[in-house]
Amino acid sequence: MAIIHRLSPLRRFWQTYRQVLSIAYQVNSGLLIMVTVINSFWGLTNLPALYINKLLIDIVVNNIGKSDWVDPIKNILLILFVRFIIDLSRSVLSRINMAYSDQLTSQINDHVEKILAEKINTLDIPTVESSDFQDQYKKIERESGSRVWNMVSPISDIPNAIFTLASGIAPIFIFNPLIGLLVVIVRIPEIIANTKVAKLDYELSEKLSQKWRIWGWISYHLTNIKHLYENNILGNSAYLIKKLAGVQNEVRQAQFERRMTRAKLRNLADIPNNILLLALNSYFFILAIIGKISLGTAQLLYQAANTLGNGFAMLVNSGVRLYENYLFVQDLSEFLSLETKHPSGHKPFPKNITSGLEFRHVWFKYPNSPDWILKDINLQIKSMENIALIGENGAGKSTLIKLLVGFYRPDRGEILIDGININNYDQQEYWKNIGVLFQDFSQYPFTARESIGYGDVSRINSLNEIREAAKLTDIDSFISRLPLGYDNPLTKEFDQGIEPSKGQWQRIALSRTLFRKSQIIILDEPTSNVDPQAEENIFNQILTLGRKKIIVLVSHRFNTVRQADRILVIKDGQVSESGSHNQLLKLKGTYSHLFSLQAKSYK
Repeated sequence: MAIIHRLSPLRRFWQTYRQVLSIAYQVNSGLLIMVTVINSFWGLTNLPALYINKLLIDIVVNNIGKSDWVDPIKNILLILFVRFIIDLSRSVLSRINMAYSDQLTSQINDHVEKILAEKINTLDIPTVESSDFQDQYKKIERESGSRVWNMVSPISDIPNAIFTLASGIAPIFIFNPLIGLLVVIVRIPEIIANTKVAKLDYELSEKLSQKWRIWGWISYHLTNIKHLYENNILGNSAYLIKKLAGVQNEVRQAQFERRMTRAKLRNLADIPNNILLLALNSYFFILAIIGKISLGTAQLLYQAANTLGNGFAMLVNSGVRLYENYLFVQDLSEFLSLETKHPSGHKPFPKNITSGLEFRHVWFKYPNSPDWILKDINLQIKSMENIALIGENGAGKSTLIKLLVGFYRPDRGEILIDGININNYDQQEYWKNIGVLFQDFSQYPFTARESIGYGDVSRINSLNEIREAAKLTDIDSFISRLPLGYDNPLTKEFDQGIEPSKGQWQRIALSRTLFRKSQIIILDEPTSNVDPQAEENIFNQILTLGRKKIIVLVSHRFNTVRQADRILVIKDGQVSESGSHNQLLKLKGTYSHLFSLQAKSYK
């Protein structure tokens, strides 16, 4: 996914930040406000804590050796009690704040996961399938949840930083404003170092994007139960583990080098501040020794200088943290701002297709591919006609289906339904009228009822209709015999779950397609894993069911395609032959040749 920065950096930051705040506020506004209030209280208590220490030290020093110690002890006990209340409050609120922050972080992570899933399902297939998009998306998926909260949390920390800064400013500026200025100046290298580190972190994440993807795929193939059979037979797990270790070492070494760079930069940046604190500590306590100030005042000034520096660093570093997390979150913001390259039309889809479907001079090639996959395709399908597409692998059959569904758009020409370009129809309405069984169909591990019912979630609780769809593919008897029937999970990973065979999965997927009340049914190799007798039974029922529908069948099995009203032979991206089974046999062309080859294998 190529990210295009059209806005100025400041506007881009503000746009991202508003979006992030909106997310956090929508997730849980109450928790966000509570975290901010608690952090404000924390900063407010810094100044009283400084003065309490000063008072305690001065009372003790001034009353050492005196016989009248009753009043000083009363004062000390009262001050200690106030300090106890402050410390207790800070301790209690700190733990509450941690619980609130953890809860809000988890909720934000969950929310981001949902909006990512929602957004990616609105984008067009060419965008999602691109390598650049996948690298960017995986980084967003990996980083964004925590980064969203980390971009919000500095704002809740700012009141704490302001009050902490104020606590240090008051005594220091009363004593000597120049000292306060020095304390602020020596913190600047730390701010510069942290900004540089933030940029290095982001650059490394960009650099490692593809490594993380490779890591994820290797780990998936090593740990997903579906791959264990092949891993064991091929004996390739040791090789994959070695490959995984290599990728891990590359990633961890790069991260280690970054951490060492971060440590060096921050250590160097700390030197001016540490030198100044040493000098101030010496200066204040020397003044106390020579009687210029009290010991309590010396302690107050030293802690105030430290508090002022920390408050200033906290305030500016909150801004740095915003910048650091903004670098990551801007990817999320821009991802959420992405618009599909294929916007939906607005025309309502016809309740009943009358004139049918037409490909008119359609040309198509995939992005970054030099070769045309489809070349000047012209074909018409009547409103109640079922056709079969045949051809060798790579001829363009599946691509033709992807264009018909609307996942891709022709580079030239157009696809029409009832004389109207399919791109002009409302996309959601259009898809509601199409039932598709892809070669690489989804295997939902949930209940059998859900796995079929996902064909139309508005009717997912209509068990009778689900069973009717299952009967059409002869899978109802299998599901009914399961321990929990239609409520049985379809994976061994769940309690009482079972693992259907490939043929059973295909029937379940086909049932899901037939469960949709669609006007167009597209079946791409729908019974490749089903035995011949069951295949014929299934197709007889499908053709009976689909007499008032358009059916497009892609198959390599000629005993299936011969039942179609019309057969189209796709060769080198073009329709080379068209006709019924008997008509094509008489042509003695590609179809006749392929049919003869397949017929010989049964002799």
